[in-house]
Amino acid sequence: MENQDGESKIRKRLYRDKPLAGISLNEFEKPSSDYFTNLRRFCISIGVISPGESRVAIVHILDILLKQKKSKKDGLDSYEIIKELYKTDVKIVYANILRDLRKLIAVGIVERRDNCYRIKENMKLRELLETFIKPYIIDRILKRVEEYAESIDNKLGD
Repeated sequence: MENQDGESKIRKRLYRDKPLAGISLNEFEKPSSDYFTNLRRFCISIGVISPGESRVAIVHILDILLKQKKSKKDGLDSYEIIKELYKTDVKIVYANILRDLRKLIAVGIVERRDNCYRIKENMKLRELLETFIKPYIIDRILKRVEEYAESIDNKLGD
């Protein structure tokens, strides 16, 4: 069966837009003196959690990795992370820890080496933003959005 554009319904059903990369950016007021609030807002700002989301284990995981980066330069394995979470009374299923770690890896903050997770190259968050996230994720996405805008403008002939 074909529609008026000549596309088959089967092809249309199978085709889905899948992003190659993505990041959501949010802006909040200036940082406060509360460390955990700032860390939570940082996570919301880069899109690893949504505003108003109650499950914030990812913030605790990032906190653990940030605090352990000096003492454990090779990183922590997932079982060490879960032990640290239970010490802080954060109860989370193991599969969700792995999901949250994958989110942090996808954004470019955490890396996995030899079954251990650590802050990428044991850098400071500011350095990570400047070195990896801005040029390789944000700038690349903005360039592609500009290409779409230019293509649309060219099609309209304006």
